[in-house]
Amino acid sequence: MNLSTIAPTKHLRSNPVTAIALLIVGIITAATIACSSDEVVVEYQAQPGLAGDPGQPGSPGDPGQPGSPGDPGQPGSPGAPGQPGLAGASGQSGPPVHVEVAKEVIVEGESPVFGSPPRRQPYQPSQPGATTFQNTSRANFALTSQDDTSTFSLDTDRTSFQLALNWTRSGYEVDPASVRAEEWVNAFNYGYELPRHDDSFNIQTDVIEHPLDENLHLARVAFQAPDIAVDLPLNVTLVLDGSGSMSNGNRVQIARDAAETIRTSLGRDDRMSIVHFDDRVKRGLTVEDDNPGSRSIRNSIRDLRPDGGTNVQAGLDLGVELAHRMRRERPDSFNYVILMSDGVANVNATNPFAILESASDRDPDNPLRLITIGVGIENYNDVLLEQLAQYGNGWYRYLSEPEEGRRLFARDSWLSLSVPFADQTRAQVVWDENLVRSWRMIGYENRVTSDESFTRAEKKFAELPAGTATTVFFELELVDRYELGNTNEPLGDVEVRWVTPSTGEGNRQHQEIDAILSNRDAATDFGAIVALTADRYSGLHEYGGEHPGSIHNDLSDLASRLRSVGSPISGTSAYEDFEYVLNALVDNVEPAPSTGYSR
Repeated sequence: MNLSTIAPTKHLRSNPVTAIALLIVGIITAATIACSSDEVVVEYQAQPGLAGDPGQPGSPGDPGQPGSPGDPGQPGSPGAPGQPGLAGASGQSGPPVHVEVAKEVIVEGESPVFGSPPRRQPYQPSQPGATTFQNTSRANFALTSQDDTSTFSLDTDRTSFQLALNWTRSGYEVDPASVRAEEWVNAFNYGYELPRHDDSFNIQTDVIEHPLDENLHLARVAFQAPDIAVDLPLNVTLVLDGSGSMSNGNRVQIARDAAETIRTSLGRDDRMSIVHFDDRVKRGLTVEDDNPGSRSIRNSIRDLRPDGGTNVQAGLDLGVELAHRMRRERPDSFNYVILMSDGVANVNATNPFAILESASDRDPDNPLRLITIGVGIENYNDVLLEQLAQYGNGWYRYLSEPEEGRRLFARDSWLSLSVPFADQTRAQVVWDENLVRSWRMIGYENRVTSDESFTRAEKKFAELPAGTATTVFFELELVDRYELGNTNEPLGDVEVRWVTPSTGEGNRQHQEIDAILSNRDAATDFGAIVALTADRYSGLHEYGGEHPGSIHNDLSDLASRLRSVGSPISGTSAYEDFEYVLNALVDNVEPAPSTGYSR
C-alpha cells in the first residue's frame, strides 16, 4: 500500500507525531485488507464415518434464532461393516454427508487515532454444524417396457419433516440431504377409512392431475392398518444418552420428560429397566426389571446428567441384555428398547450395523423392538438413529421440545404404537406398459428392494403398528392421457405382503389401480403438494446446485397451490407448520435470473 494516499507529504513533514500515528493506521489497514478474504464457509463433505463429539457448544438463541455453535469435533472412525443384530442385513445406500460450519475469521485491532475496534458482525450460519445425514439420490423415471415393477418396504417414520420444522424455527436452512420425501408425506394424517376387518389393510388408490406438469399424472397408493387393541403387558428398557454432547440446549430436559412420560403411562403389569451411558455404562444409575412406579426408576430418570463421550454400543449392549432377561421372565409381552440420544457416537462402534451386530437379539420369534428418539439440532447424527430403528424392527421419532415427548408418549398414543399389526411388510406395484409409458416413485430411496425379494419374508422389511397409515406417490407418464376413464384395464396392480407378529403367519392382499381420474379433495391435494415439495427440494444437491431456478419455480407454484387447499386440512396446526416450512424453502432457494422480457 502507498502510504502517500493516506496523508499529504507536506503534512507528514510538518507534524511528525501525526505522521507516526498515520503510519500505524496504514499498517493496520493493510493487515485488515490482506485478511479480508477470510469468509464464513459452509462445507459439504462426504465422510466415511459418523460424526464425532463436538467441542463445547454455544447457548441456543431465542426461538427463531440459532445459537452460536462451538467447534465441530472430528468425525469418528467408520465401524466395520457387518450384519445387523436386531434385524436382517442391509447395505447402506451411500456415504453420509457430514456438514461442518467453519468459524468466522475476524482480524481486530485498536486504532491509536480513532480509538475503537471494528464492530463484530453477528454470525448466523445457514446450517448447524456437525450434523450427519444420508445423501441419497432421487429415483429416475423408468420406462415401463423395460421395468414395470416397483418393490419397497413400507414405513411409518415421520422424523425428516420434524427435523426440517425445527431447523426452520431455529433460523437455519433445511439441508436437502436431510429430506426423505416418504417421511414428509407420512408425517400427516389424511383421514383414510379403517379396514372392515382386523386382519387386513384398507388399500386406497387415486390418480390425479400433476400439480406441476400437465404432461404427467400422480398416483397415490395408501395402506391403512386396522386399529386393534391387544391387552398384553409391556417390557420397556430405556437407554439414555448421558454424554457431554447432550448438554447442548434442552436435550437432557427433553429426554428426561419423555422418559418420565413413558414411566407414568405404564401400568401395574408392565416392567421397566434403565441404562445410562456416556463413554461407558453408568452402572450406578442402572435399574433392572422393576415396577414403573418404583423409587429407583424415578430417581434414575431424575439423575440423567451429561458428561463424557458417547458410547452408544455399550448402552445398547446392556439395554438389549436387560430386555432379554425381562422377556425370558415374561414371554407373553411386547418388548421395547428405547434409545434417547443425539446420535453422536464417538466411542467404540459408530456404525449402526456394527452396533446392531453387537447388540444382537436372541429370540427373533418374539423380537425386541428398537425405538430411537432423537434430540438436538447442532451435533446431531440422523443417519445412526434412523438406521438403528429401520433395521432394529422399530421406529424413529424426533423431539424438539419437552411437550412433544409428553404428547408422543401419552398413554393412549404410546400404547397404540406398542401394538404391532404387520411385520416384514413390503409392497409391490406393477404398471401396465400399454397404459403407462414411464413412472417414478417419490421417496423411499433407501427402502427400495429387489423384485425377487418380495416373495421372501425378511427382517429388513418394516413392522407397522396397529392403526398406522403409509402413503406412496408415483409420477406417471401415460401412453394416452385421454384413456383415463375410457378403458376397463387398470393402470397397475398393488400387492402387499406381511407376517402376523403373534403367529408368524404370512399374508397377502391385492388391489387394482383404476384408470380413472379421481375427484379432487383437500387431503389428496395436500399430500401431493407435500410429496412434490420434499422431492424437489431434496434434489438440490443433485441437479439444483448450478441451476436452482427450476426448483425455486416449482416450490413457488406449490406454495401458491397450498393456499387453495380447503377444509378439513386448512387451518390445522399441521397445515400451518407445513406452510411455514414451505415458505422458508422458497426463500432459501435462489430464483431463476430474469430474462429481461415482459411476461
